[in-house]
Amino acid sequence: MYGISNIDLKVCQLKLDTQRNFLKNSKFINALGCERNLLDISMGANFSTKYYAEVANRVNVFSSLSVDNFLTPVFLTITLNGCFRGALVADYSKFTAKDMRFLPAYIKRKIKLNTALSIKDLINILNHQWNRFIVRYRNKYKNSNSSYIRCFEPHKKDGVPHIHALFYVPDNSIEYMKKIYKQIFNAPQNLKTNAITTEQEKNGEFNGFQTSINNPSGYVMKYIQKTFINSNKTDKLDDLSAWYVKHKVRRFLSSKTQVPLWVYRKINFISTFQDFYNLNELKNDNRVVIEWNKQDDYISIDIPFLKEQVIYLNGRLEHYRSNRLINIYDKEKPNFTNSLSSNRIDFNQINKNLKEIKEQKEKRLSTKSNIPLSKMKDFKLYNYYNELDKDSANIQHLAYVENLILERNMGNLIHIDKKHDLNDKDKIYTNLSYRKVIYNAFV
Repeated sequence: MYGISNIDLKVCQLKLDTQRNFLKNSKFINALGCERNLLDISMGANFSTKYYAEVANRVNVFSSLSVDNFLTPVFLTITLNGCFRGALVADYSKFTAKDMRFLPAYIKRKIKLNTALSIKDLINILNHQWNRFIVRYRNKYKNSNSSYIRCFEPHKKDGVPHIHALFYVPDNSIEYMKKIYKQIFNAPQNLKTNAITTEQEKNGEFNGFQTSINNPSGYVMKYIQKTFINSNKTDKLDDLSAWYVKHKVRRFLSSKTQVPLWVYRKINFISTFQDFYNLNELKNDNRVVIEWNKQDDYISIDIPFLKEQVIYLNGRLEHYRSNRLINIYDKEKPNFTNSLSSNRIDFNQINKNLKEIKEQKEKRLSTKSNIPLSKMKDFKLYNYYNELDKDSANIQHLAYVENLILERNMGNLIHIDKKHDLNDKDKIYTNLSYRKVIYNAFV
């Protein structure tokens, strides 16, 4: 099922078992003198029941805030045209100009080269189209209080992905949203009306765009819940869970909230802030001061009418009520020191091995055709750049390759217009084209 073979299932299970054993054997002493391990405090989707509870909390936050802001729920189902199934075996005979419109540049190059697409490629196509959809909507309604929740689900037979999303929007923006939905997600299955009621069809709804669903937050939670194994009963993956692990797909994605999730996670053990909704509501209260800075690892909250204060800086948290210190946490204290050394793991050797693997991979790529990079033809150089592991490659080498591409007037393909200074590592890291692309996608 879901395009997952027995080998895939075993590999994914081994990966998770290795991670779980590492977390379980990594122990520390908490403030009460009790021995704990990293698995106890993990928020990993595959390991922690706390993560699922947090997801449910976040979904309820969006639902509650939509009521507060008089927003209308719109449930979207986004599928790809059937021709993309053929693309998995390099069959592009059924592709039309409409199917080629909203694709990432690298997918278009694969199609021109008659190269088969992967499940990960189809996921990237849906993400690309979603980003185009969001940008268009937000450009039109810049000051709206809209928010969304979305999740991927694979087809049972072959693992081809589709998206379920719940969008909360002002009522007056629904017609425009419907218009851009039809333009971008134009697969026939999305626009049919065979899966909805006659009343919904009369209301202008269709399969992929529904505005009259009862309990919409419960509806989207149904799809999110399916992706989790019951970690209280088993630690064995099924085919569906393995699909997310194999293809590195996030189970749950959402728009930003008024207070970032990382702030909530730092302080949610305090009763006042256990509900994420309450924390977001406090942000709307003019009497309350909530400040944070991720880069400085800083949080400050002052609630005068409750006489409550929280100050967090660089791992040290102090919680006051009526000027009395109630809670204190300091990761620098000796009793919070992680005792990973007791696991007898040689991290220096692991890092050394990883470095050697990266160097061998780069060397293998550069010597693949025994042609120096500067002598490669444009197409081969561009393919070489795309094959590089951008997160592990030497940044000066990446910058050198980008400089070569720019010299050949191909800078527009990788979104650069100025050469890197190969002697300035910090500036290279900031200006690398693939980091710009990632940043722009999120913006």
